[in-house]
Amino acid sequence: MFSKGMDMTGIKRQPPGVYITLVCMAAAWCMVWPGGLIKDELISRTAADYSTNTGPVGEVAAIQEFVPRYDHIKSVGVDIGKLDGAANQGTLYLHFYDENLTEFAKVPQDIAEMRDGELTDIPVNLKLEAGRRYYVGILCEGYGDAAPIVHYRSLSGNGPQENLHFYYGPNVIEDASANIRYIYKIPLTVSQILFYDSLILLLGVCIIHLIRK
Repeated sequence: MFSKGMDMTGIKRQPPGVYITLVCMAAAWCMVWPGGLIKDELISRTAADYSTNTGPVGEVAAIQEFVPRYDHIKSVGVDIGKLDGAANQGTLYLHFYDENLTEFAKVPQDIAEMRDGELTDIPVNLKLEAGRRYYVGILCEGYGDAAPIVHYRSLSGNGPQENLHFYYGPNVIEDASANIRYIYKIPLTVSQILFYDSLILLLGVCIIHLIRK
C-alpha cells in the first residue's frame, strides 16, 4: 500500500507550487542563456571634455562618421551648447545613415530636457552591424530664434575609438570628434551567465522551501 501523498512510483507528491516554481526557474535560465534576453552594458566615450564647437545645428547638421564595436546600441550621448539659454526650444533629431548615406532611423529628443554643456543620453535602441561604417547627423527643428551648437574635441588620442571623420554640413573638420557617448547592449560573459543562473537557483530553492513549509 502507498502512504498518503505518494504516487504509484513511491515518490512523495509535491504541492503544485513546487512544479510551477521549477518551470519558472527553467524559463528564467533559458532567458539568460541561450535566449540572451538579459544583456550587459558597455560605455564608449571620448577621453576628454569638449574644447570647441560647431556653428548652430539648425539649417546645417553636425555629422559624425562612426564604426560601432557591437551590434546593439542602446543610446547615444550628445553634448550641445544652449548659448546661455537662448537655444532651449524645439526638437533635436539624430539622423542615422548607412555607408551609402541612406537614412534608416530618425530619433527625436526635446532640447529643453537636454543638459547644457554635458552629455545627454538619447535612447535609440538600434541594431547595427559591428565593423561597418555609419553616420549620425545632429539637426534641430522648431528651435525658435537660436539653434544649439555641438561640442567636439580633437580626435587624436581622445576617441571614442568608433569615431572617424566629423563634419559640419558638407565640410570635414580636421582632427575632430564629436563629444559623444555610445552605450551598447552586449551579451553576458560565461561568468555572468553562471552568476545569474546561481541567483535563479537560490531564489527557486528558497521559494520551494517556503511552499513545502
